[in-house]
Order: sequence, then structure tokens, then C-alpha cells
Amino acid sequence: MWNKRPAHKGLFILISGPSGTGKTSVIKGLCESDATLAFSISATTRPPRSDEIDGVDYYFLDQTEFEDQISSGGFLEWVKYGGHYYGTLKSTVESTIAKGKDLILEIDVQGAMKVKDLGFRCISIFLLPPSLNSLEKRLRNRKTESDSELEQRLLTAKSEFASVKDYNYCILNPDHNVEEAVTQIRHIISAERCRIDEQLLDAISQEFCR
Repeated sequence: MWNKRPAHKGLFILISGPSGTGKTSVIKGLCESDATLAFSISATTRPPRSDEIDGVDYYFLDQTEFEDQISSGGFLEWVKYGGHYYGTLKSTVESTIAKGKDLILEIDVQGAMKVKDLGFRCISIFLLPPSLNSLEKRLRNRKTESDSELEQRLLTAKSEFASVKDYNYCILNPDHNVEEAVTQIRHIISAERCRIDEQLLDAISQEFCR
């Protein structure tokens, strides 16, 4: 009896949004609510914040290590932002998806477009704040940027909002209610798991059309 979806490659879920939209909190909520989801840990040359752990929040590399990975083709995508490198290791993505596990990647707009151009089957989700004023308050409350850095992040955010058109879904992340955004994204993932693709059609053909 055929009572479950056949073994298949995992989904590759890209979540983007300007700094301060709550991407990290939303992804944490998603992974805690669904044990089948894995978080893709990015690499960066940015110094860790006080609450960040190497190998959990990021792989913290020095500039030489990062550039060696670039030279050897070890990154799926990478970008230099605010004086620091950020990138997604190919090995992390390919091994996780091949095992059939759904992988969530927090990624900026430039990186998301690079990944989509590589031909991966991706689900792209853009996270929005309630307003630009709300975004500014969130950034100020973090107290991790100087005034000039904060101003630059807001300018970058305004340009990133124009990229919403290039994403499959757009989700509002309300103030003080991460669960709402988490629930909406879980619905999207559930629907995508049921999407008809070649793997599903092959399984149906073998089971019902022989």
C-alpha cells in the first residue's frame, strides 16, 4: 500500500529580508516547531556577537580561511557586506538536501538571486517588518550598530524591498508576534511538500499505472 510520499530530495527554503526584520527569530521558531527542518549555518568573517556560538549561529572564519574557500569553489554563494564576508558552504547544502531533509537558509537578496540562478529548486520567502519605523526601532533596540551603520542598514533595506517581486512568497513579521509569521511559513512548507514534481509522478506511475 502506497501511503506516504516517496523518498525525495529535501526542499531548499530561502528566507530573506532586511536586517532587523526578525529572520533569525522566525527561523529558530520554525526549526523548534518542526524537527524535520534543518538550519543551514552560514560562514562569515564578522566577529561573533556576545550571544553567538561558532558552529551554531555561524561558522566564524578569518579572512584568509574564507578567501581560501572562495578560491577552491567551496561556496554556493558569497558576498562582502559591511566590510565582512558572508557565504553558504556547498557541502552543507548538498549533503542535507540529498538526505531528504528540508533545509532553511537565511540569506540576503543578492545571495538568494545567485542561488536561484544555479538551478536549485528553491522556495523563496521575503520577510517584511510592519513598517519602516518599526524596522528602525528594532535595529536601535539591538544596540549592535553605530548611528552611521544603522543609517546604512536602513538605506540598504529600502533597496531590498524592491526585490520582493523576485520571491515566491512575502510574509509580514509583526512586532512581538513571531508565532504568526512562523505559522504562515509552516503552511507554505506543508503545501510545497505536496507539490507535484517528477519524483512524485514517477512514484505514482510505479504504484498505480503498472
